[in-house]
Amino acid sequence: MIDSDDQSNRQTIPRWLSIKESRLLGELGATSRAASPLQTGLVEEASHFLETEFNRSAERWLATNTLEDAEELIGLALLADRLDDPRAERAGLSLIERGSEDDARMNFVRRVLARNTNGEGDANLPVEEAQIRVEIAKRKRLLELNPRDALRLAESALLYANVGQRKSAWSLLRRALILRPDDRYVLRATSRFFMHVGDPDEALHFLNASDATLSDPWLRSALFAIQAASGRVPTGWRGAKSLLGDARFSSRDVSELAVQMGSMEYEAGSRKQAIRMLRRGAESPTENAIAQIDWVARHRADFKHAELNVDVSLSQEASAYSAYERSSWEEAVAHCGDWRKIEPFSARPAILATFIGCVTMEALDSAATIGAYGLLANPKNKTLLNNLAAVKALQGRFDDARHLIGKAQASLGEDDDDVVVIATGGLINFREGNYEAGAANYMAAIEKALAAKNRGLAFRAICYLSREVSRLDLSQGESLLGKIDSNLELATKRGFTIPKDIAVLRKQVADGVRVSAIKSQALASIGAVKWDDVIGDDSPRVLGDD
Repeated sequence: MIDSDDQSNRQTIPRWLSIKESRLLGELGATSRAASPLQTGLVEEASHFLETEFNRSAERWLATNTLEDAEELIGLALLADRLDDPRAERAGLSLIERGSEDDARMNFVRRVLARNTNGEGDANLPVEEAQIRVEIAKRKRLLELNPRDALRLAESALLYANVGQRKSAWSLLRRALILRPDDRYVLRATSRFFMHVGDPDEALHFLNASDATLSDPWLRSALFAIQAASGRVPTGWRGAKSLLGDARFSSRDVSELAVQMGSMEYEAGSRKQAIRMLRRGAESPTENAIAQIDWVARHRADFKHAELNVDVSLSQEASAYSAYERSSWEEAVAHCGDWRKIEPFSARPAILATFIGCVTMEALDSAATIGAYGLLANPKNKTLLNNLAAVKALQGRFDDARHLIGKAQASLGEDDDDVVVIATGGLINFREGNYEAGAANYMAAIEKALAAKNRGLAFRAICYLSREVSRLDLSQGESLLGKIDSNLELATKRGFTIPKDIAVLRKQVADGVRVSAIKSQALASIGAVKWDDVIGDDSPRVLGDD
């Protein structure tokens, strides 16, 4: 059993993009400066002296044997393609022996060493992670040469967030804020970081502390989005409306603010005002604004994004949900992969991809890959750990599944999350052939959900249990299918919309019952054969003496 990502309270929380991507988006504008030619030259310079720097770093580490010098040597080994060098391997072992068990850096070093010992290559050293760490090593050199570059500090923090090193990310963001506390790029990056780590109070603190937030539509949008996401009353509504008509700002500049305000108007029950603002935001929408408009369309029966003539394909997030609604499973998972590239640190694309894989039992390899990358930045995300465990179970990789579900059990979460994890334990047991234990897991999950008065969650657990039972037992499968149908019929009569995943599971149960019936008929036909007439003692001899 798994969780989806379809948020009940999506807002236009800022995307955290690279400087280049932000410039292309139009986010940087006149309030942030671009990189100078000198900085671009420094990147090239950093690549020219890799071999020399690697050897110097190796000599320094051999002389000092410190963790800091060992870390630098590993980074330079990546840059110089010298991971096989014995000095780099020894430095890696030194880091592991003295490092923190949960440190993302240590986990990466372990994968580096595994790559050189078991020959599994990318399975132990993902190319993308290696590239990020190579870039981190470059940025360290750049920032040593220009430590007051606030934009580069904020952008480098993004790289650390992408590999789960949150303390390092915050250290760089803090330096950037000291240098440029009113910079649009720095403030949006900081607010997104704190939403990522689950601390909206800090995000609001830095936005409210800057006078720029009052006069910048990009920052005001972030402020409203975080206030709405954390259940706070928006402040400065009249001033924000004046920004929408301010001639100093382009339609792109006010896109996210208009869409955010339109979403909040919808929530307040003012459809007319909501449509007017959503239409303003759709004039030149950002990818994030399109995703928000699409979310409103999926959650408001009286609104469709076609009214605004919005091209959903311009947002990978919106495209993923659109493909899911069309039952284009592989396409939906592929869009999740593209969405993840926009925000590598976010768990949401990985959660949706693994959810789709588990529900449909299709695109499992792609879902597993996206899920693994999601864990890189979110190693303790209970939902993602659970979902990936279910994907691994459906792939038949039971050791991986049990390892992941064990981590999910140890991670913090809500009571509903515990129900899901218990049920996923049932899936793993069923797929591994431990049917009695699997049934016990599912029953425990159902009872826990009912005790919490969460009937919807209990029904989902019943559907997942029924999917497993229908593959094995015709009689029980037919009985469970009948109970599912009667509940769905009652829900439909009461005006409830049947969730798509439930409809998919119901079909899978029906398919399982049909296959079980065919097997039963086949077995009955085989049972009618008089085997003694074919291979008994008095039957014609099949093998001759010659």
